[in-house]
Amino acid sequence: MSHFEPRRLPTVLTGEELIDKAFRRASKVSGRNRKKKTMDKLVTVSNVISDYMKRIISSHPSYENLPEFYRELVDITVSIRKIKKSLAALNWAETAVQKVVKKSLRDIKKGKDPDIVLKSAYGRISSIISQIDPELKYLNEAKNMMKSIPTLADEPSVVIAGYPNVGKSSLVAKISTVKPEVATYPFTTKEIYVGFREVDSGRVQIIDTPGLLDRPFYRRNKIEKRAILCLKYLADFIIYILDPTETCGYSLDEQLSLLEEIEDGFDAEIIAVYSKSDMHTIRDRLAFSNLTGEGIEEIIQIIEERFKSLKFKET
Repeated sequence: MSHFEPRRLPTVLTGEELIDKAFRRASKVSGRNRKKKTMDKLVTVSNVISDYMKRIISSHPSYENLPEFYRELVDITVSIRKIKKSLAALNWAETAVQKVVKKSLRDIKKGKDPDIVLKSAYGRISSIISQIDPELKYLNEAKNMMKSIPTLADEPSVVIAGYPNVGKSSLVAKISTVKPEVATYPFTTKEIYVGFREVDSGRVQIIDTPGLLDRPFYRRNKIEKRAILCLKYLADFIIYILDPTETCGYSLDEQLSLLEEIEDGFDAEIIAVYSKSDMHTIRDRLAFSNLTGEGIEEIIQIIEERFKSLKFKET
């Protein structure tokens, strides 16, 4: 899978900040006479805005060419259509500023008063940048929202799935390098956490997903849809966690119904296990406890065995 690193997207200035930056840079320009100085100021403003717009636009990838997982995850998180619309607005503004500056330079060369031309140009440029202030703000908001999108390795992946509050994050913290924040209320895991575990023949990627609910896709929120994407695109195999104590807030029947949905909807091998084994005696499946450690080594062994089988298939 190709990497997508949204953390590298630059912070985007507001319209007011960009105008201030361009005009401040121009105020430092010196020239041999009033005409030359004014023309150099206009060129400086043009260059600052043009360079800035191009840097923001070029920092974004071609979203249509992203791997399907990233493309759909970005779309769920921030809306690719809105990002494209905002980037197009920046491109329009850059072109419009260039036109204003070119006309102003021509006017000065024709003998018009440089001070009057400069004041008029500054007003028009400020108006153009102000028009795209909502788009600048949205791009910065989108950048901050996309920080939650993980950069994934091209390695075999175990996806941990199940209802909210069944013990997924605590298990991932036990068996991998990731240390997600864990609390005792539903939907604690709002993002996708990625950990790794070294095994004899390499490294396996362990993905902790947000909690799922057994309901149609169109009724699922953004958090749940991220989990669906992990199951759809990333899972080489899935560990599905059931909480038979129902202290997660959902009945075992509901949890089993979701398990059936996942088995029907995805191709990866699925292993269903019980969590919170310190609170029950049901053992018709492998049971584990994040509190006592029961069953943790067995789960690690399962991961290592599946990983070896994946390696064998690749060779």
